[in-house]
Amino acid sequence: MITRWRSIRPIVWQLGAYAAFWAQVRLFTDLRGHFSPYVQPLLLAGAALLLSVFAVLHFLHRPAPTTGPTPAQAATRLAWGGLALLLGGAWVLYYQAPNIVNSPVDVRYSDVIPIVQNYVGRFRSGEVVYRYITNLPYPLFPNHLPLQWLPYVLPDELGLDYRWWSLGLLLLLGFGAWQVALAQQRIGWLEFALKALLPAFVLVHILKHDPFIYAQVLEPTIIAYYCVLAASVLSRSALAQAAALVLCLLSRYSVVLWVPFYLWVLWREVGRRHSLVVAGLTLLGIVGLYVVPFLSKDWTIFTHALNEYRIATVGEWSRSDGPGGNPDHIFNGLGMASWFYSYAPGDLLHKITWLQRTHLLAGGTTVLAGAALYWRLRHRLDYRLLALVVLQLYLTVFYLFLQIPYAYLFSLTLFTSAFLVLAVGGSWWRPAPVAQAPA
Repeated sequence: MITRWRSIRPIVWQLGAYAAFWAQVRLFTDLRGHFSPYVQPLLLAGAALLLSVFAVLHFLHRPAPTTGPTPAQAATRLAWGGLALLLGGAWVLYYQAPNIVNSPVDVRYSDVIPIVQNYVGRFRSGEVVYRYITNLPYPLFPNHLPLQWLPYVLPDELGLDYRWWSLGLLLLLGFGAWQVALAQQRIGWLEFALKALLPAFVLVHILKHDPFIYAQVLEPTIIAYYCVLAASVLSRSALAQAAALVLCLLSRYSVVLWVPFYLWVLWREVGRRHSLVVAGLTLLGIVGLYVVPFLSKDWTIFTHALNEYRIATVGEWSRSDGPGGNPDHIFNGLGMASWFYSYAPGDLLHKITWLQRTHLLAGGTTVLAGAALYWRLRHRLDYRLLALVVLQLYLTVFYLFLQIPYAYLFSLTLFTSAFLVLAVGGSWWRPAPVAQAPA
C-alpha cells in the first residue's frame, strides 16, 4: 500500500494543483458574490495557497525526469504554440470585441483611459507630463508610472482605440511569453495542447462572467507585463529577467518587495555576475525611462502620486452604492478591505491607515516566508520553480490587501497562478546532494 501511494502521489498532487487553480478561477468568476464579502477573499487566498502547496509537493515526490526537450523539439512546440496563440486570440476577440465596440470611453465609469490620453497628448506635444490634470470632472495629479501610458503613444499617433492595443499586447506579448515558456516543458502532446490554450480559456471565462471588466480600463497591458515576468523567472536569460522587471516596476509597484528576494536567489543559484547584470540592467531601465526624463524634472512626483492614491481611496471608501449602503468596490468579495472597513478601529482615515500598514506587513511576511521555503528546499527543487511559487503567493497577498480591490486589478493574479499550472508536470526537479563517503 505504501509503495502504491508513493507511485501515485505525484499525480495526486498534480491534480490537486489543477483543482486549486480551477477553484481560484471560479471564485473570481461565477462564484464571485456567492459567499459573503468577508469569506470570499479568504477562500481566494486559500485556493492560491493550496495551488502553491500542491505544486511544491508534486515536484518533491515525482520521479526524476529525463532531460528537457531538444532545441528541435522546443522549436516544433513553439510553432504549435504560435497556432494556439492565433486560435486563442480569435476566441478572446469573439467575446471581447463587442464589449469594446459597444462601450465608448466614458469618464463617468472609469477615468483610466482619459488620464492616459492626457499623458500621451502632453508627451506628444512636448509638454510637462506630470502636472495637474484639469480637464476631468475633478482635478487630479498624475499617479501612473511611465510604462502604463508610454505604450499608447504609437496607437494615439495611428488613431487607434487604446483598448484594442492593450488587448493586442496581452495576446501577443503576454500569451506569447506563455507559449515560449511552455515550449521548454517536457510534457506529452495532449497536456501541451491543453496548456497552450489555457490562458485564452481563463480570459474567456472571465469575460463570460464579467463582460465589461476590461471595457473601460487598460489592465490587459499590465497582465501582459506580469506574464512576461513569470515566463522570465522560468528562463535563464538575464536580459529577459531584467526587461521583465523594468516592465513591472515602471507600471506598478506591486513586485517591489519581491525583487530583492529574487536577486538574492539569482546571486546564490546562478552567480554574482548574473545577479548584478540583472540588477544593473533593471536600474538602467528605470533611470532611463523614468528618473531622467520625468522624475528628475520634479522630485515630488512620487509623493504627489501616493497622496493622490490616498485621496482616491478615501473617495471610494466614502461611497454608499453597494449592498447595505456599503462601498461597492470595497465589498466585492475580492479583498480584505471589507474587514478593515467594518472592524478596524477609528474613523475612515484610521481604518485606511490600518489596512495600508497591514498590507506592507503581509507582503513583507510573505516574502520572508518564501525565502525560508527556498532555503529549506534549495537542494531539492529548481530555484526557478521556488521563485515562481513565491511570486504567485506574494502577488495574491498584495492584491488581497489593496485599499481599493477593483476586480480588473485582482484578475492579474489568475494569470500568474496559471504559470504554476504550466510548470506542474514539466521538468523541474533537483536531486538531493549525495553524501560523500569518508576517505
